[in-house]
Amino acid sequence: MMHRKIVLPVFLVIALCFLFSSAFAQTKLNYSVFFPAPHKNAVLATEWAKEIEKRTDGKVQITVFPGGTLTPADKCYDGVVKGISDIGFSVFAYTMGKFPLTQVADLPLGMKSGLVATKLINEYYKKFKPKELDEVKVMYLHGHGPGLLHTKKPVNKLEDLKGMKIRCTGMAAKIVSAHG
Repeated sequence: MMHRKIVLPVFLVIALCFLFSSAFAQTKLNYSVFFPAPHKNAVLATEWAKEIEKRTDGKVQITVFPGGTLTPADKCYDGVVKGISDIGFSVFAYTMGKFPLTQVADLPLGMKSGLVATKLINEYYKKFKPKELDEVKVMYLHGHGPGLLHTKKPVNKLEDLKGMKIRCTGMAAKIVSAHG
């Protein structure tokens, strides 16, 4: 009888702990962003993380690691898959060949703006649900507008680019290399 008097209250205390522990639960996530901290995209990532914390009353906290401090840009996707980070922000063009179907978005399609490119890549994802991204939960995809060429020398035709050093990634790098 004495044994029951002790077991029942202990059981109730344990049950109450489990019942109320979810009310105080906290989720901490790491967000790997390759942009340096002052870059607009890193600033927006940080603001987004703060907004998530605010809307969840602090139950979800996201620590942003800018400037590739957690994973460099070309390793961001794999960092999420391997559990190094919980959330990652990177560029498909930094991992040529890894996402062959999605790579089509890197073709020079003549996008007039980043908004148009973003709508296109998200419609593509929604329609085709590429299996090459099944290892992660895609939160959103972002497209950028037409690239700008900054040079000291005027460029009026393709031949003017010959011999110049131009930084570009993905399919654009192949196209630029093909032009010398």
